[in-house]
Amino acid sequence: MHKELFLEKCLNLSDQSVVQKLLEDAQTIHVKQNSLLIEAGEVQQRVLILVEGVARGFLLDADGRDITDCFVYRQGELLMGCNALGTPSLINLETMRDCELLSIPLSRVLPLMDENPVLLKCYIQFLLKGLDRHWEGKMLMYRCSAMERYQWFLKKYPGLIDQVSNKHVASFLGMTPVTLSRLRRSVRENAQKAETSGTKDLPGTQAENKHSNHEGDTK
Repeated sequence: MHKELFLEKCLNLSDQSVVQKLLEDAQTIHVKQNSLLIEAGEVQQRVLILVEGVARGFLLDADGRDITDCFVYRQGELLMGCNALGTPSLINLETMRDCELLSIPLSRVLPLMDENPVLLKCYIQFLLKGLDRHWEGKMLMYRCSAMERYQWFLKKYPGLIDQVSNKHVASFLGMTPVTLSRLRRSVRENAQKAETSGTKDLPGTQAENKHSNHEGDTK
């Protein structure tokens, strides 16, 4: 991985002076699957940028149940447990596949943000995207059926369903693993029917809303 090109492409940083300063203490690290990156309550000392792999954020509810809060699998996404840099993480972060990360000390990033509006703008854009995802997920949880939430996941996170376990996807979508398995089976069956009938141009999930309701869902 060429670190300079990676920052320019994934973070839209074209200011070479900023890129060079960020890279002075940057390291490429490789983390094994199922490794805890950040623990809830821990102050994150390094900015972690995903190069390759899959990670998730999770928390424990009042009953000690593991609830998946977010997935990180697109190149260039940040792994952060809270919005404010230098404050305790609100969630745990763990790898779900072997990951390659670009790690930059927070002590390097914060002064540069104060000095350079380009880097500050980059951070603000990250926060706005996170806020958009938060509200989209919240509206989805309360307004949409189980099938609609699953269809949204397939569209929003293409290919991820085959890389992570059912239980983590189910908790992320606010349903039980049993409900998710039923929905996945329904999607496959309808896709097969569409293919058999020669309607390959129709999405495999298009006719499946009638099979979904909120029964079996959990928050």
